[in-house]
Amino acid sequence: MNAFADRLWRVVGGFVLFVAGYRTMQYGVYGWPSMRELTGRDSTVSEALKQAGGLVASIVLSSYGFVLMGRAVDTQSIQPMILSGGTVVLGYILGHVAVNDEVL
Repeated sequence: MNAFADRLWRVVGGFVLFVAGYRTMQYGVYGWPSMRELTGRDSTVSEALKQAGGLVASIVLSSYGFVLMGRAVDTQSIQPMILSGGTVVLGYILGHVAVNDEVL
């Protein structure tokens, strides 16, 4: 867990690579259409900004959750453990909605 300890921006970089890999795997299944094309909806600038904002929030929340997880292991404290789980799950859900336009 020391790999995550107080290294938020490094963890953010790791999640950016994870999301890029996730999208690359989707390319292998669907080709390279946007998620809006897959759902049959027209994309607008506001929807694209909303999707990008959701993805950024997802990456930062998930990363922060992993940093808190490292702190929880180091301190053996319950509060960072609960916050870690909540932020990782919330970040995952936001990211899944941003990338796939559905909760799960």
